[in-house]
Amino acid sequence: MTHMEHLVPNRRSLLSLSDEARIHEIQKDDIYIDSPAPMSVISILRNMLKTSDRVQAPCLIVTGEGGSGKTSVIRQIKADRFMSEQLVFVALNVNPYNLKFGELLVEALGVPPGGSVFGKPRKDLLPRELAELIKLRGIKGLVIDELHDAMLVPRAEQQRNLSILKGLSNSPYGLTVAGFGTSAARNALSYDYQLSRRFYKMELVDWYESEDFRSFLAGIEFNLPLRLPSSLDGPEIVSILIEMTSGRMDDVIKIIKSAACYAICSGDERITLENLRLAAASPWGYEQ
Repeated sequence: MTHMEHLVPNRRSLLSLSDEARIHEIQKDDIYIDSPAPMSVISILRNMLKTSDRVQAPCLIVTGEGGSGKTSVIRQIKADRFMSEQLVFVALNVNPYNLKFGELLVEALGVPPGGSVFGKPRKDLLPRELAELIKLRGIKGLVIDELHDAMLVPRAEQQRNLSILKGLSNSPYGLTVAGFGTSAARNALSYDYQLSRRFYKMELVDWYESEDFRSFLAGIEFNLPLRLPSSLDGPEIVSILIEMTSGRMDDVIKIIKSAACYAICSGDERITLENLRLAAASPWGYEQ
């Protein structure tokens, strides 16, 4: 008999699926577990968007190395209806036409590169008519992923890109800029003191053995369609996960997902230390 208390109610129906279908569910990107740092980022950005005085809009810079959870936080921001309706999202690593930084941002805000605003030829990179377009669309903020890409450039171009950010966060645009990137993005802001001081700075750090990490692991377990509880928050599993991943968010999630797939294929129906070791050695080797 299968007990379901170790799963959240909306995931319990998955236990009736085939092994293949359950593995498919596990490997999806839709498992998100609340944890203090990401939830703090979301709360801070939500409060910034509520500010009424936009002469100098409050801004946010969130830094972390690759795999620290920045993309997951952005995904959650997009899923928040209150925020997503007021935000424009730009990923600097997605630039098939090789546009310059300012062109990418202005295009995301609704103006084609080299085009016009309300039928008027563009003379400036940030034309004043853009403010009216921003107002009409109800845009209050700009989320920029991989912001460091705009900062790891020659000094003159870097200064120009910083000037663009300052311009967008000033009147008449008054946009809250939320940048996500590596420490290079935060370091570059320090070159412009006036701009840097309006950015609230946050860092996504790696997990370590703590009550927050144990709670996070328990939250993951509540969402994995395995027929038996795994006790992911137990001391042995917590310790081996830290050892295997150095606490890097993305690596923790990947190894747990792989171990869950091993658990289904082996018939264990729970994540064991052996499944974790197999997942670390061969993440995609669970189906023979």
